[in-house]
Amino acid sequence: MPKDLTDFSTPLFQRFPGGRIGDASALHLFHAPNSICSQKVRAVLAFHRLPYWSHSLDIFKGETYAPEYVRLRFEACRLAGHPLSARHLGSTAVESTGCDACVVPTVIDALSGEVLVDSLRICLAIDAQAGGQLMPAAHADAIRAELAIVDDLPNYQNLAVRVVPGNAPRNSFAASKVARCDALLAEHGADPALRAAYEAKRAKEQSAADHLFDATALEAARAAVDAALAALDLRLAARRGPWLFGDQPSMADLFWGAELIRAEDVGHAGIWQNGRLPHVAAWVRQLVELPALRSAILEFPGARLAPPQS
Repeated sequence: MPKDLTDFSTPLFQRFPGGRIGDASALHLFHAPNSICSQKVRAVLAFHRLPYWSHSLDIFKGETYAPEYVRLRFEACRLAGHPLSARHLGSTAVESTGCDACVVPTVIDALSGEVLVDSLRICLAIDAQAGGQLMPAAHADAIRAELAIVDDLPNYQNLAVRVVPGNAPRNSFAASKVARCDALLAEHGADPALRAAYEAKRAKEQSAADHLFDATALEAARAAVDAALAALDLRLAARRGPWLFGDQPSMADLFWGAELIRAEDVGHAGIWQNGRLPHVAAWVRQLVELPALRSAILEFPGARLAPPQS
């Protein structure tokens, strides 16, 4: 591992030592059980039955803001050429929103020294190293298009509204992150890297609190999900085979599976139930039987969203 990243990874491993999943492995995954981006990575690892070191971080306790973690992600974002994200668009796509130093997942390959901070690139890299079964060449462009659709969905509004108490303002989750950044800036503001990371994160969450949770924005987010699933239903109707691209599941099936399980968790399964989107409904019944999704989400401790506190 390059010395500049080794300097940051050593205290991170000390803070979050983790535990091994499967046989010995040089792959270290920093993730959260209920992070949808983490779930996608775990699903790809499970599909290929790859061992890894699991370093689980608690989002709601603010562990993804730990200085040891943020320093490494900040440097990895810089080395990858990803600008820090200072505005929230509701989606998780690094390509369109920038790099966030305070989120999961992050993968560290202790042998090569590579550090990846974008869940999409992590999944593609893992699959490529394992033989590329989830990205067959004949459908690679179409699969990538599906992955981009999933990554651009406005997940943040749906999650944030779901986890706040019923009598709290809808932007409470984002506002709590702004307050967390203020506290961390007061404590670590003299460190240039941490200051840059926390200032960008504060600006991002403030933009979310200001613009993503009024009635108009929430209605637009729900309409975007409705439209995406309606279009998906048409593509499923035209498919040849049990999965989106033939006889074998692809990365598109895994990504959509994570998305649709999350939609159930936030109370949006009615979009496709009761005959509204019959092809999506039938596909969901297949997806929840996939061993990779069962291992990564359905049977993974803490992966499903708990009911909001009253």
